[in-house]
This record gives sequence, structure tokens and C-alpha cells, in this order.
Amino acid sequence: MNIHTPTFNFSVNALVRDIHIFSAMLVLLLMLFFAVSGFFLAHPDLSDGNKPTTEQTFSPPNWLYSASNWDEHYTQHGLQLMLWLDKNHNIRGVDYEFEWDDIDELLIISLQSPGGNTLVEYFINEQRINVQKSPFSFLDTLNNVHRAKHTSTVWKYMSDASAIIMVLFCLTGLWLALIHKGTRKASSQWFLAGSSAFVLALYLMH
Repeated sequence: MNIHTPTFNFSVNALVRDIHIFSAMLVLLLMLFFAVSGFFLAHPDLSDGNKPTTEQTFSPPNWLYSASNWDEHYTQHGLQLMLWLDKNHNIRGVDYEFEWDDIDELLIISLQSPGGNTLVEYFINEQRINVQKSPFSFLDTLNNVHRAKHTSTVWKYMSDASAIIMVLFCLTGLWLALIHKGTRKASSQWFLAGSSAFVLALYLMH
């Protein structure tokens, strides 16, 4: 009885080609996004201008009347107020800061997001909440997302992962261009030309 032993034909070039193709498919939209937003980031003069600032006034919730010791617990009270504003008025931010003005007995909450900034002021003596929204333009929002400025942790992780995959895409593309005799010479020339232009541009910046 003849026993056929399976053979495995492992090809480095085939593996590199698969990595190159599927890495491009995985981050195709991200590559396009970073390319387009990076162009506008390098040309701030093309900004379409910020949207007008808006202001709103709200009456505080009943439970806020009984809050005490603001000078010591303004952070805890501020977090509760943020949750209330998010749930009832759709006011939120990715990053936030609290500030307590002991003289005016004023709580200030600064909310930042890629799409704009929001300033919340709670006047305890007047029992009044002022909210000032300063939204950014569409292009400025894209620029902030590109830089991962005031973005979520998920987006930052995705940006890091996409950067690694893009490096793999570039290196595997270089490999595939150099292993073929027909394209090796032209690929090397284009690689040297592009690399020289990059190094020259870096040198001329100083």
C-alpha cells in the first residue's frame, strides 16, 4: 500500500503578495481618509471657517439644589452634572476639565471633542446653567480626527493599528517590486528618486 505524504509548498513571495493585497483591503478607507485629511491639514488656508457660537440656558435639576461642599466636591458634582446634560440635553465631550471659582461660586466645565468645544457654567447663587457651544467646521473636524485630537480611545487604537498595517503594505509592495527582474531596475530608480526628494525636503526645512 502506497502512503502519500502531503507536501507543503511554502512561498515567501506568495505570502508577501497576500499580505500586500489584503492589508490594502483592510485599511483602504483609512488610507484614503488620512490622505485626504492630511492634505487639508497641510493647507489650513483652505479651511471652510467655523460655525457660529450658540448659547443656551437651563434650569438645574432638583437634586443639584441639595449638593453641598462645592469647594471640596466640585469634581464629583461636575461629573453628575455632565451625565445629566448628556442624558437630557445631548451635551457631551470626549475630554473634559473642571474648574471651581470660589469667589463667584461658579463651576466651569470645559468639554472638548473633534467637532468643537463646549463651555458649561453653573452659577450656584443664581441656580442657572449656561452652555456655550463652539462647533468647528467640517474640514477642521477632519483635521482633528486625523491628529486623534480629543478622539475616543477606540479611534486612537484604530489609528495605531492602521499605521502598522500601512507600514506592512509599503514594505511588502517594495519587496514585490524588487523581486521581479522586469520591474527591479525601474522600481529601484523610482524608489531612489522619491527617497532623495523626501530627504531633500527634510533638509531644506532647517
